[in-house]
Amino acid sequence: MVICKPCLFGGSSTHFFVMNKATSQHSILHVYAHPDDESFGNPATFTLYANQGVRMGLLTLTRGEAGLTNGVCRPDELGDVREKELKDACRVLGVKDITLWNYPDGGLKSIDDSRILPRIEEFIRNFSPDVVVTYGEDGVTGHPDHIAVSGWVTKAFHRLVRKIPDAAPKRLYHRISPVKRRGLYNRSDLVYRDDYTTIIDGRSFPHARLKAHECHRSQKQVTDYTQPGVFEAGLVDYYVRQYPVWRGGPHEADLFGDSHHVDETGLP
Repeated sequence: MVICKPCLFGGSSTHFFVMNKATSQHSILHVYAHPDDESFGNPATFTLYANQGVRMGLLTLTRGEAGLTNGVCRPDELGDVREKELKDACRVLGVKDITLWNYPDGGLKSIDDSRILPRIEEFIRNFSPDVVVTYGEDGVTGHPDHIAVSGWVTKAFHRLVRKIPDAAPKRLYHRISPVKRRGLYNRSDLVYRDDYTTIIDGRSFPHARLKAHECHRSQKQVTDYTQPGVFEAGLVDYYVRQYPVWRGGPHEADLFGDSHHVDETGLP
């Protein structure tokens, strides 16, 4: 199946580790480059908020067809395989609104802003989230596709704030990897930072990350989350609040700004 226009996967209500007990009026939209970025990146955030009844949306710009197959399929089948893996992982994480575009995996940086920026802006406007989340401007790992997506989403967000201030999303966050994990992860590809403003603690849903990882059988996770210390760290996500501009103070404990951390000493 080739997707030339946005493809919205229908909303199955089967969530392996999510039990929605209430319906929230809030919504969060994540925008990433590849199938698996939601599972290898910040699955704890997805699961935590889905469990609170928050409408969770995911826009993924490529089908991941340039990745490794890990012996699961032929290279020409990889795009289709990763579509299904994404859908399965989102069931685990509690994401019902999944949109997958068909831009070239590994080739996003070659796309002119004028071709894609208006499309992302329109998508965000139509989804109408309270909060938008994407990678830090360094792409977390320095991946060119990640960096391109971060730039487009950030520009689109600010364009909406200027054009429709009353109807635009209220908050923008960049996902990062904190400096405190340099020795734990021992990964030279990660960009470690200490300018985080927001820490989301998803340790109340400890199994969601590994279950989401299992869905992406064609891909191999670089970080070994079966190690106890690494496993716990993978349940706590760090962000930089880009909008509204951070003015300092206690770090946020919530993407809606409703709570703050009093003591961070126990957070990995």
